[in-house]
Amino acid sequence: MSDTFSDVDRSRDIAGAIAWQERINEWPQTRAYKARSYELCGTDTPMLEVGMGSGVDAAALGAFGCDRSLAMCEAARARDVRVCGADVGALPYADNTFAAVRADRVIQHVDDPVAAIGEMLRACRPGGRVVVCDPDQESLVIEVPGMRAELVERVKRLRRDIGYRNGTFVRRLPALFANAGAHDITIEAFPLVLTDPDDAFGLPGWARYWSEHFSESEADEWEAGVNAAREAGFVYALLYFVIAACPE
Repeated sequence: MSDTFSDVDRSRDIAGAIAWQERINEWPQTRAYKARSYELCGTDTPMLEVGMGSGVDAAALGAFGCDRSLAMCEAARARDVRVCGADVGALPYADNTFAAVRADRVIQHVDDPVAAIGEMLRACRPGGRVVVCDPDQESLVIEVPGMRAELVERVKRLRRDIGYRNGTFVRRLPALFANAGAHDITIEAFPLVLTDPDDAFGLPGWARYWSEHFSESEADEWEAGVNAAREAGFVYALLYFVIAACPE
């Protein structure tokens, strides 16, 4: 579930969280938006990857990395990433330090996304670029053949509003960048489409996980419907946005 990545070190399965993140990284549709974000970062150095996770992207970019999770820092260090244990809301770097500052599937989880973006802009030098990759949960499409529409809509609403701290924040970034004086703002969207419920971020167990919002019979109904959809017809689709801007 998404709350795992709000505080990885308190997760019941840290190794599983790292393995899941790295599995997502290898999906072709994920690699497509990542490749574009790398292009936007350019080639000038130094670069910084905030909320670097296990360091896959930082290693690919040759970037410094920071993450508040000790487990993630250890995993990134094993990839020879130069790491720092820090929160994106309080980066321990001087103003105008980096040629590019990147965050991938990070802002959706942080306590204060506005402060996080402010820190990324502050640490990036003029002429550099801040790049943010995040999904917008408002774009989520779930099709479970035969499932009651009301039940599907309730699951989607909870995923958007409770499953993430900032499930729709990414759409606010262009205005936030503009208000901060940034320029050359670009907005690109990349679809993720899944047809296997077991790939869908824990979806088969969502109704039971949010048990205060579903009766026992509704959780049973959800699980039975998802199991039946394994044969054919299941669709999970979501838009990932890559938004970039140059600080003034």
